[in-house]
Amino acid sequence: MSEHDIPRPGPLDDRLLLHAQFPRNLELLASLSGWAKGVGKCGDSLEVTIRVDGERIDAIKVLPNGCIYTVACASAMSELAAGMTIERALELSPEDVEKALGGLPADHLHCARLAINTLGEAISDHYQKTAARAVER
Repeated sequence: MSEHDIPRPGPLDDRLLLHAQFPRNLELLASLSGWAKGVGKCGDSLEVTIRVDGERIDAIKVLPNGCIYTVACASAMSELAAGMTIERALELSPEDVEKALGGLPADHLHCARLAINTLGEAISDHYQKTAARAVER
C-alpha cells in the first residue's frame, strides 16, 4: 500500500472549524437548573449546565474535554438548544448537530451523540430537582 492509497478525509467545513477554534457558551453556570456529565466511547467528556425559566432553556453552558470534534459538537449543540423550550430541545438529534457543523467525519459522529445525550441528561436532572422541590413543599 502506497501513500496514495491511504484514504484522506475531506475538507472540514468552516462552521466546524469556527466552533472548534472559538467554542460558544464555554464554562459552567453558577446558578443552574440542571447538570450532567457524559463520557463518550472514546473517553472524551462533556459537562452541560442549563438554567430553565418556565419551560424554556434560559441559559446553557458547556465544558468539553476532548478532541476538536467534541468541542465543536458541544458548542453547536449549546447554540441550538439556547432559548428553546425543553420539549423542543429534547427533540434535537445528533444529525441536527452534524448539520449545524456542515458535517462530521463518520468516525466522529459519536461526538454529536455525546453532546445530545448529555443535554438530555441535564434536562433530566432539571426535572428530578423540580420534582424533589415539589415533594419538599
